[in-house]
Amino acid sequence: MTKKVALFIENGSEELEFIAPLDIMRRANLEVDLISANNEDFITSAHNVKIMADKKIEEINNILDYDAIVIPGGMPGSTLLRDNKKIIEFYQTMYNSGKLVAAICAAPIVLSAAGITDDKEVTSYPGFDKEINYKNYNSDKAVVIDKNVITAQGPAVAILFGYEIVNYLLQDNTVEDVKQAMLVPVLKNNL
Repeated sequence: MTKKVALFIENGSEELEFIAPLDIMRRANLEVDLISANNEDFITSAHNVKIMADKKIEEINNILDYDAIVIPGGMPGSTLLRDNKKIIEFYQTMYNSGKLVAAICAAPIVLSAAGITDDKEVTSYPGFDKEINYKNYNSDKAVVIDKNVITAQGPAVAILFGYEIVNYLLQDNTVEDVKQAMLVPVLKNNL
């Protein structure tokens, strides 16, 4: 059965942090809904790119229809998501059901507001650790996985964030196939 992912965006979301994981998840044949958290058809990203959502938050009847919930960072997108009661409720429901919850950059503040990170190892964009409750903070790793929680540092690691989401959900060789198709070996050779 195809795994389903709810990817929520807001005005001020960092486009690289949702477009890169979205692209990777769709390449891996996951069913990903790009969902407007503010019920608008379009959001304006952190760098003024107008993005059309697949769905609006009001159309989500049961968040448990999804296998994962993902949000990007960016400002003020992360604070708007943190202050959205429905998003917090969705994160708590998914986490408490053992489903994957993920956030990148500033967005782990949303997981913290939902009470998810208190006993977890996490990472975030530098400086946002001051706004997150956590057991351990890892400033060295690009992406941190602690049980069903994935956090990542920022725009440059958005691709790695996407790979880890796919790997967590599928637990097979799909990620390696996607990496090859996306020319990750060439990238590694040029870093």
